[in-house]
Amino acid sequence: MTETDRVWMAPPDGGEPQQIEAKPEILVPLMITGWAQCAPPQPEVKPDVDE
Repeated sequence: MTETDRVWMAPPDGGEPQQIEAKPEILVPLMITGWAQCAPPQPEVKPDVDE
């Protein structure tokens, strides 16, 4: 499975986004219950402690 075979989806309760297999039989039930496609989470950027 390649990266293009998966999409990031955000749950309706505001929880952590999840990477879901991009198949209609998986995505449609999630979208009906309120899940929405979203941008991938960005890693937290911390300042360099040596500065």
